[in-house]
Amino acid sequence: MKKNIFVVWILLLPAILFASENGGYAGSFLRMGVGARAISMGNTGVAHPTNAYSTFYNPASFGLIEDHLVGLSYSFLSLDRRFEFVSFSMKVPPEAGFSIGWIESGVGDLKSYNSIGEITGDINQSANAVYFSFGRKFSDKLSIGVSLKILFEFINDGTDEFDYSSNGVGFDIGILYKINDDLILGGQVKDINSKFKANTDKIFERGGTTIDKFPVSSRIGAFYHTPLQWLRAAYDFEWSNKGLKKHHLGLEAVHGKNLALRIGLNGDNIVFGGGLDFMIFKTVSYLDYAFVPSIIDEGSSHVFSWQILF
Repeated sequence: MKKNIFVVWILLLPAILFASENGGYAGSFLRMGVGARAISMGNTGVAHPTNAYSTFYNPASFGLIEDHLVGLSYSFLSLDRRFEFVSFSMKVPPEAGFSIGWIESGVGDLKSYNSIGEITGDINQSANAVYFSFGRKFSDKLSIGVSLKILFEFINDGTDEFDYSSNGVGFDIGILYKINDDLILGGQVKDINSKFKANTDKIFERGGTTIDKFPVSSRIGAFYHTPLQWLRAAYDFEWSNKGLKKHHLGLEAVHGKNLALRIGLNGDNIVFGGGLDFMIFKTVSYLDYAFVPSIIDEGSSHVFSWQILF
């Protein structure tokens, strides 16, 4: 029975993993991006002004934080997949900031079968990362930050016979340099030492310790308020130790005081979206949307995020 479930799990694994250039390696859920604004601008973010999603893109941004921030994001994905993010960020006087965030992704209710075609249960998978980020400003222009990530994953079929779990710890480091009020430069090294480590002795007859390392990726980029007051631009260049090289480009046009329209290029894929801001109970809220078209015929995705400042 365990062997049969294992075979089914291997066959289903490509459908569980999220597509990306590093998709053949562990940790693909941490390479999707978070927050509809960043995603609709080509998944840029390493040099964006401080926001509730900076814990993912560049922890150095928290050296410049001035408000309390709450971030919520949910992605409506095809193939019954899910992806959500929540965070809380705050200033740590006098010149620092802190954030805690949680990413969860997975898929559920996949039927498992034995060798004679009988349903043996529903396979459910969940991959998680809990972020603890800290950034400090060292001058009016320079900030440096670090994120500690607690990683864990579960796969089970609802029975005691198959119950897989793994865990790990990883780090991100970032730097932010503010040239002036219009131009910000940023850099990040992501997933240092990140991996899933599991003991499979209780699952397989010839089990043991398995270690699945995440690719280490890096980004450099810029965020620019153009001479056109209504237009902003962002660019990131990303590469990894597994051979990835990728360009991210985004534009944001502000219409009036409360509406923004966005378009971006994430590698070879065009993305777009929009956002608006409004007041609720004397707090400022930003509601954003991003549309991500199908990459490998898996279906399009819709990303909604809500950021609250107080």
